[in-house]
Amino acid sequence: MTLRLRMLPPCLALYLLAACAPPVDETDTALTQQAFAGDEDDPDSHSQGTQLHATPVRTVMYDEALVQHDGALRVATLKLMRGEIVANMPLSVDGTTPSLMFCGGGAPANETRGCGFIVDGQGVCSPGKAVALVGGDSGSLRNRCTGAPVVRVCAGEAPCEHQGPGYLASANSNFSLNNCPAVTFTCPSSGVYTALAGPGTPNTTWVMQLTSRSSTYPTTRKVLRGEELIGARLRQPSTGPALVVEDVINGNALPKTEGSGMWEPSGHTFLYQVRYTTASVPLCSTGANWAVPVKGLFDLQGTRYESPRGFTLGCDAGVIAKCYRWGYQPWLDGATPGPVTEAHWSCTRMARADYCGQGTSFTLDGTRIRPWDALTPAIISAPSPDSSSNDLTFEAGWNTAGPACLSHLRWKHLTAPCVPLNPPIYDANGNIVNDCRDPNTPYAPGKCAEICDDADQAARYYGSRVFNQSAINTP
Repeated sequence: MTLRLRMLPPCLALYLLAACAPPVDETDTALTQQAFAGDEDDPDSHSQGTQLHATPVRTVMYDEALVQHDGALRVATLKLMRGEIVANMPLSVDGTTPSLMFCGGGAPANETRGCGFIVDGQGVCSPGKAVALVGGDSGSLRNRCTGAPVVRVCAGEAPCEHQGPGYLASANSNFSLNNCPAVTFTCPSSGVYTALAGPGTPNTTWVMQLTSRSSTYPTTRKVLRGEELIGARLRQPSTGPALVVEDVINGNALPKTEGSGMWEPSGHTFLYQVRYTTASVPLCSTGANWAVPVKGLFDLQGTRYESPRGFTLGCDAGVIAKCYRWGYQPWLDGATPGPVTEAHWSCTRMARADYCGQGTSFTLDGTRIRPWDALTPAIISAPSPDSSSNDLTFEAGWNTAGPACLSHLRWKHLTAPCVPLNPPIYDANGNIVNDCRDPNTPYAPGKCAEICDDADQAARYYGSRVFNQSAINTP
């Protein structure tokens, strides 16, 4: 059996194993404006690009971020929850007050006294909302207190005096059925409160457990997310300047930068406008000034790897963000990277036409492609046979290392002499004798030519799950 390669250009066959040019360092390469307009006649096609991150910043650290809270910058640790940055800010008791001192003789046996309290705990709540804090298990008669406890609630993280600065409310146990106090107050603007407690009569034994169903109590941290992160400082590795978050928007409220609809309609993705703290220069200087957080890191060669220390901010103009926007969102895999994470990585190779798998792009910004996949269920469905755009034909099947098999190059003049695929070998009659699809080829896997003319062949022979069509473009 002999098969002819119908679309592989001669330049690819001649130079398939030659050395590849080194990857372009995005730090030193000027970014160019990309064409993001969708094709009205072919809504399933997308414009791809040449940049990976579309910013020189490749790593944002999880630790030692600074967040704006109650008029001050506070240290916080970041994490990604789905497509959102979430900051965990530790709480602390800010200072002391006379009410935390031991009571001498003659101190009143009520909640107004200025001694004999301890800091019971701190809570977080929604500013302006009513909060109920009760002793025992939400006032159950089966969970009684001893010592007729008293409670005082203070705004923020500082303890307070009765009716003094920061004071919110107080209560005693005099009229409760379970000998426990219950207090209701309005959550302060900081979203944090501190509860003081002690026995009704100073210097006596007491037992009480404060709980709340209308706030989080007790807790040692405050979680900030969404617009609460405006003003936050994000840390690069030691060599880079800090970044400041200037704006935050949910992806379901931002129109797509190509085609119609919203950027990411699920509501689980937030986009961030970020600039450098050392100058008024945006992180994303090309295209839309929005970046999406993505788990994992990518190096200059386009290799993705897991990191417990940092994550990626992909600017809208780069293919990390594009592939995310097309639906390949790594968080869909859950805590452990899986098929969607691999599809996203493969997509970044496909979108850039990274034929060499070394980070070099062999396409032009704004070139139309039609991607799809063989995931279960599919994130992007295969194009229908009666697609309106007949100039797009099968190009390649992709994996995380680049093309697993190839039918044609995207641009005739952008030859890729470093494609890590085996070149076809022709007999005297022009037939390919080392086609991997030929069960009778004498060439073993690793020696045969990785040729595919459709997604079925790419999946069956080469294990690809991400595919694309493109035109055979000429300058």
